[in-house]
Amino acid sequence: MAVLLIQPVLRAMYFSGLVTHLRSILLSQALSVVFQPIFDLEQRQVLGYETLMRGPADSPLHTPEQLLRVARDAGLGIELERLAASLAIDAFVEGQLPGRLFINFGEAMIIDLAGGDALDRLLGKAGMAPGRMVVECMGAAMHGERLNDALARLAERACGLAFDAPGPNLRDGAFLKIAASRIGRIHADPTRRQGLDALLVQSARQGGRSIAEGVEDARDLALLHQLGCQCAQGFLLGRPSAEPARQLSRSVAGVLATTRSGLAQGAGG
Repeated sequence: MAVLLIQPVLRAMYFSGLVTHLRSILLSQALSVVFQPIFDLEQRQVLGYETLMRGPADSPLHTPEQLLRVARDAGLGIELERLAASLAIDAFVEGQLPGRLFINFGEAMIIDLAGGDALDRLLGKAGMAPGRMVVECMGAAMHGERLNDALARLAERACGLAFDAPGPNLRDGAFLKIAASRIGRIHADPTRRQGLDALLVQSARQGGRSIAEGVEDARDLALLHQLGCQCAQGFLLGRPSAEPARQLSRSVAGVLATTRSGLAQGAGG
């Protein structure tokens, strides 16, 4: 019985220590950001970059998942996301990276960002136009009138929007990000291929642009291109880095060129 009573106390003490550590990270701005390229498969050029935050390398709060879990449980989610976004925007502009910057925000941060002059304050220091930022709204649980209103206000300011599932907000110009779990070894799975094909068709009908995540196999990339997936990201195309790739490797460009010529020959034959 004593052990059962001690365990919750120890967990609470451990969490308290993590929160103290997180507050120190926020105060000293001890976050770093990396960028993973997203490529337009038809144009074979960079569409933009998704930013990922990192805590100190030797910290139990190194990964984005660890940081966000503790921050949101401690009521510090918006503060963490705002700092990470600010650092990413500064690095994106200073590094003169091409295309658009994709930033994954939680529901509370999206609502906060759409209110008052929050968007101008976030972008103003670096002088980045709203149209160069894409707000990633991920998670099926994210819904509701306040969130939809916030997304509409951000769209009115020319911010791009990205979602992980089709829905009423996936309209002309918005992006549909297809999770890596749907993509891995898709070339070897006819059933999953049919599901992906249907998803791409639905996205296109709603006016969305599709982005495949987690592409690691050239055979998957070739199939995605054949099916009409417009954009992709993943280790095959470029790993997250402070100095990310700005163009496709020759081998990947060759896969896309071969796939396209094959489609053209098939259409002509």
